[in-house]
Amino acid sequence: MAFTTIPGADGDHITYCRVCEALCGMVATVADGKIVKVRPDRDNPHSRGHICVKGPALAEVTYDPDRVTTPLKRVGGPGEFAPVSWDEALNDIAARLSASIDAHGTQSFAMNSGNPPSMGWPSSMGTYLFSRAMECTKLFTPSSEDITSVVLATELMFGTHGFVFPDLAQCDHLLIFGSNPLVSHGSLLIAPRFKEDLVEIAERGRVIVVDPRRSETARKFEHVSIIPAGDVWLLGAMVRTVIAEGLADMDFVERHCTGFAELKSAIDWITPELAAPRCGIDADEIRTLARDFVAAPRAAAMGRIGICRASYSTLTNYFLHLLNVLGGKFHRPGGVGWGHGGTATETQSTGPGHARHKRHSSRVSGQASVWGTQSSLTFLEEMTTPGEGQIRTLLTVGANPVLSMPGGPRLPEGFAGLDLMVSVDLYMTETSRHAHYILPATTALEREDINQFFMNHMVRPFAQYVPAVVPPTGQARGEYEILRDLAARMGRDGAFGNMTPFEMADGALQAGIEGQDGLSLAKLKANPHGVMIERGRWAFDFEKRIGHPDGKIHLWGDIAGDEVARLRAEPDPDPNMLRLINLRKLRSINSWMHNVDKLVRSDSPALLINPADAAARGIDDGMAVKISTQWGAIEVVAEVTDEVRPGCVAYPHGWGHRGGWQGANAQPGRNLNEITPATPDQAEQVSGMSWLEGFPVEICAA
Repeated sequence: MAFTTIPGADGDHITYCRVCEALCGMVATVADGKIVKVRPDRDNPHSRGHICVKGPALAEVTYDPDRVTTPLKRVGGPGEFAPVSWDEALNDIAARLSASIDAHGTQSFAMNSGNPPSMGWPSSMGTYLFSRAMECTKLFTPSSEDITSVVLATELMFGTHGFVFPDLAQCDHLLIFGSNPLVSHGSLLIAPRFKEDLVEIAERGRVIVVDPRRSETARKFEHVSIIPAGDVWLLGAMVRTVIAEGLADMDFVERHCTGFAELKSAIDWITPELAAPRCGIDADEIRTLARDFVAAPRAAAMGRIGICRASYSTLTNYFLHLLNVLGGKFHRPGGVGWGHGGTATETQSTGPGHARHKRHSSRVSGQASVWGTQSSLTFLEEMTTPGEGQIRTLLTVGANPVLSMPGGPRLPEGFAGLDLMVSVDLYMTETSRHAHYILPATTALEREDINQFFMNHMVRPFAQYVPAVVPPTGQARGEYEILRDLAARMGRDGAFGNMTPFEMADGALQAGIEGQDGLSLAKLKANPHGVMIERGRWAFDFEKRIGHPDGKIHLWGDIAGDEVARLRAEPDPDPNMLRLINLRKLRSINSWMHNVDKLVRSDSPALLINPADAAARGIDDGMAVKISTQWGAIEVVAEVTDEVRPGCVAYPHGWGHRGGWQGANAQPGRNLNEITPATPDQAEQVSGMSWLEGFPVEICAA
């Protein structure tokens, strides 16, 4: 079949989805200059014809009548805007931003970038280079609701930030903690046919899902029900079992690790008997889980967002790493390790003098920063607390923190005092309605792209370049172009250099493991469906990835010791307490696609509650109920189900719209962040991670 590469030309265009990390291949059909159909690309060697309902919905977003397609300037209160030209908008923004920085210093400028632009290479490079151009030290991202704890745990143990993920292709025994890949399609690892991988692993051996909820993935495979936030106890007791029973791979430990003796002594008290009532799993089952994991030759333990946002999330992820390393599963086929993605495989030390931990911590509460980003829970205090470094100007790029951040509903209090707020976005959202300017961004189907940003955590290394399917709608522009132009008008575009994002990507490909003859931008353009990278997952020396100056994996350290001491002082759990967890459905992705009718019309959010807990509170299925915490209360609809264990309730985030998108505003549901722990003292102090899984709530009939 013939394909066209001319944006907007009638015919079929090869592209790929940029809604989540699966990056599934798609074919978009254009007629009369408009996308009329999106279907899976069956010739894509990576996704091989897989696609979910959200990919085709990108066309709906592209032509959404509620979408912002011209620069808007605020002319009254929040939500009151008038169209302006690009030159008028950018010139005024550049002048006002420069004046504020001249008056208050570079530390008065902040950026908040969200998930949609992070899925694209030029868009993510645009935000990164603009932050450098502005010398931005106040960078807010979804990290502290998503990955901060695993990033810190990885830095502490390996001295680097490269994500460690399982070898699904060769694994025979997979332990899954706090992840629902049949809905998420994976995160921090890329495997677009994740369901197929899991089925094949189960046929060869076992897939065990540890979750408080009988999720879509847990229903399909073996389910181990756990008390919300109990994973730290389960994993700690499993690691202790591996050590106490002499099951650790001591050959690997002696060659590649330090701190084993200190670790052994420090966690000897975390016995399965102690952990059992705290995680809801019998002591004998804890031991069996540990023994079976070590005994399986090709085994891996993976975790995701469910273990990244509880009160001991960094320690939980640290224990997960320990289980894989001590269990003899690190950098081995079927186990866990880094990927190479065809690009460079060595790393820079993050030891003394290089560590990013606490580099840009809050000037107000001192809350830790990780990976160069501040905790979301410090956003409001940084805007409202006077003094040197107070945020006076703000740029948001594809971010909607009013809905997505804990305490988000209070952020407009801080927005109101800013000298200037600018939002680069697709919509007038609950956040961007407070901006002085909204600058219209392109959708994924309106820009060329390369999957460079995600190549290093692909289970099966793969590379693809795609041109834009259609030209930008209205006056929309790509984030890279917008931010480069703004930086130039401020005389700050030096950080952007003379290379385009695609020239940068080409340089990384040609300098990588495949070499100039094996992988380049030219080769990708000649193979529009993408190419599988010939060398396998393990084709590099993992020791070159370890970032500690001594070249060793650190099994123990002061921060881990402090967190274990904090855990030891934890009071006994209240058996009558209800704990809330998040859930996600296949048709939903955060908040930004809730204006697509095909996705939301069958996706009404509800509070899942166990029949025993419902009966004790006089709650029936479909009844309006009130969820209360010390931070607030919301009314939602209850769904009585044994999908969640007693003591656990679940509700999705990203709902409760009050922006400029009419379809989303009409949907039911409430903003969960009205009741989540919302102040810096409620975050995990070592990482700044938000506490969004397993926090206590009270439920009653409304």
